[in-house]
Amino acid sequence: MRKKRINKIMIIIVLFLFMVMGIGYAYLSRTLGVGGNVTVKPDLTICKDNLGISAEGKICKRAEKLHIEVCSQSNSSIFCSGAGHRQGDNIVYGNCGTSGELKSGDAFDCDVDGDGVYNSATERFYYVGDYYDATSKSFNNSYATLIYYNNVKAGEPNNTATFAYDVSNENWHGPRTGYVELPSTSQWNKVTLLNETRQLLNESAGTTTAGGTLGIFDYTDKAARLLTVQEINQACGITVGSYKAGELDTCEYLLENTYYSSPSNAYYWWLESAVSSNSNCVWIVDGYRFVGNDFASNAASHGIRPAIDVLKTNILY
Repeated sequence: MRKKRINKIMIIIVLFLFMVMGIGYAYLSRTLGVGGNVTVKPDLTICKDNLGISAEGKICKRAEKLHIEVCSQSNSSIFCSGAGHRQGDNIVYGNCGTSGELKSGDAFDCDVDGDGVYNSATERFYYVGDYYDATSKSFNNSYATLIYYNNVKAGEPNNTATFAYDVSNENWHGPRTGYVELPSTSQWNKVTLLNETRQLLNESAGTTTAGGTLGIFDYTDKAARLLTVQEINQACGITVGSYKAGELDTCEYLLENTYYSSPSNAYYWWLESAVSSNSNCVWIVDGYRFVGNDFASNAASHGIRPAIDVLKTNILY
C-alpha cells in the first residue's frame, strides 16, 4: 500500500511539473516569439496611456492602437528585411508617444472628415515635425505637419494606385498632375492648409532647378499638400541626397503601405521638392528606405501621400 501511495504522489508531481512547463512555454511563445511566428508582443501595439481619453473637440488625438503590417519581402539587405525584420515578422508603425510631448513618428487619429469619429483604420496620421514655411524658409512651431499612413486616389486611401508628379516631365511647375488626387476640402472638411498657395523649393531651399524658376503652387480646394524635403530632414535627422538605404530607418512610419513591406504596394511617394541639378527630377520617399528622386512624368510606381497642417492647440497630445 505504501509503495502504491508513493507512486501516485510521484505521478501527481510529474503531471504538475509538465503543466508548469507548458504554461511557461506558452508564455514565452506569446511574449518572446519562442517556438512560433509571434514576434511582437500584443501589448506593444496597445497605447494603454491613450485609451479612453476624450478628444475634447480637438482635430487629432493620440492613437490607442498602432498599425501593423507583415514584412512580406524576402530576407535581404533592403526593404523591411534589411531593417531588422525577418520575412513574416510584424512591423509596428509609429509611437504611442509621451503626454505633453511631440516627437517624430507619434501616431494620431485625426477626425479630418468632421464626422466626430477618430477612425484608426482610415484616419491615421504621424507627427512629422513643425510646419515648414517655404516662403520664410523657417519652421513654424505653432503648427504641426502630419503625414497620412497611406497614399490616396481621388482622396481615398489606396496603396497601389500610382500617378505622375507632372506629365510634362518638367520639375519647376510643381505637382500639377498628382496633386488632383489629394483630398478636397469637402472630403476632409475639418482641416485646411495654412497656406493654399506655396512657394516651391529645391532640396537646398533654393527657387531654381536646371530647367527653370520654381514658382508658387496653388493647392486651392485641397485639404492637404505634399511633404517637403526640409520637413523630412528635420524629422529623420538626415540630409537628402546620400541615397543610402537605411537612412529612413529612424522614420519607418513614412514607409507604411509601400514596397518596403510588400511587393504588392507602390514603390514610392512624391515629395513637393524638386531636384536642383536637373530639369526633370523630383524627390521621392523610396521603399528602399531612403529619399531618392525620379522623373516627374513617371507614373508607374509613385503614389500621392497627403500631409496636413494642424495648429498644435488643435491636437490632444
